[in-house]
Amino acid sequence: MIVLVACSGGGDGDEDDAILEPDEAAPADAPDDADAGGLEATEEPAATREPATPTPQPTATSEPVNTNENVRNYAGAHALLNRDEYVQAERRFTLVIEIEPQFARGYSGRASALMGQEKYTAAIRDFDRAIELKPDLASAYAGRAVAHMAVGDILGANQDAVQARLLDPTDPNSVIVLGRILSGAGRTADAWEMFNEGVELAPDEGPAYWWRGRFLFQIGNYDLSLADLDLAIQFSPVSAQPYLDRATLYMDIFEEFELARADIEEARSLGEEPRDRDILDSSDALMERLEELEAAAAAG
Repeated sequence: MIVLVACSGGGDGDEDDAILEPDEAAPADAPDDADAGGLEATEEPAATREPATPTPQPTATSEPVNTNENVRNYAGAHALLNRDEYVQAERRFTLVIEIEPQFARGYSGRASALMGQEKYTAAIRDFDRAIELKPDLASAYAGRAVAHMAVGDILGANQDAVQARLLDPTDPNSVIVLGRILSGAGRTADAWEMFNEGVELAPDEGPAYWWRGRFLFQIGNYDLSLADLDLAIQFSPVSAQPYLDRATLYMDIFEEFELARADIEEARSLGEEPRDRDILDSSDALMERLEELEAAAAAG
């Protein structure tokens, strides 16, 4: 499961939350990057970073044996998480933790539920505890990398993503976080490689295509961006943000106003239940802009 932030709305900083804006000067294809190098980005983050929790040395550890009751609680919590019922999932994971306070995956699961509610600072605390209890838990590093991105801690995100990738090269979250960092650092070729790998690792998960589609939009490859947003919606049809991003493409690039209207209306309906103020506001703003474009086209 990809715990990427905000495929259903909300987000991890102004840049990632914003509706896509076309880059007039961007090349039409993913270019080579003369500065392509290793995976770690070295640019300083925009936000002041709080003192980081030292990363424990990853050594294999055993976890407490679960009781039958807690096995059911844990499975039920994950079922709720997979249905995007984040509040209920948080409560169920809390019950798991109360029964077995040394169970690292209980904290990691609750952190994922908190991420779904955009409670990123609380999620980081739970990921911290999971890593303290089980320093070789790759998914906790990957999840914490996403949370660090959400609060603007680029250095922390980079550190955790690299550690997660070392522990488990098959986790898509870490490579997508690295793609986002590299994209922000202007290392386009390296970012392209990471986003492609993310899709290869999670070929049936919408967020992987969504992030790559947003990246392709930013570098001006609009046809491929549209194809990825189509796939993001196909695999995650109840996530609102891909509809808004695709509507932006239809409006600003392809001038397919009826298709844009249908996507905005679908996104708004998804933002009604459960109610997501960010999605509703973004939908209304896009619809207003669409109506202006339609009026200008009619006036001719």
